[in-house]
Amino acid sequence: MTNESYNSCLLNLYHTGQESLGWHSDSEKGAIASLSLGAKRKFVFKHKLTNEKITFNLENGDLLVMKGVTQEYWKHSVPPTKKVTTPRINLTFRTIKQI
Repeated sequence: MTNESYNSCLLNLYHTGQESLGWHSDSEKGAIASLSLGAKRKFVFKHKLTNEKITFNLENGDLLVMKGVTQEYWKHSVPPTKKVTTPRINLTFRTIKQI
């Protein structure tokens, strides 16, 4: 899939476009792979220092891999929309380190 090793998977169900994910960065240092299934949704990166935004659509079957300095310099979100009325499932694969 990504030539990375993962030991956990988080499943999020967005029933409609009105369910969203606010601005955040993940704390994991390793790669995070995000698989989108179902409805097409807008995904936005925002640079933490310059506020530059990069917007694109995640469609059914798209895989987004965030690694390197992505979490250090960028926040991301899935903004709400009234245009999407069908569900989207997001599977997020991560490596959770044991303490």
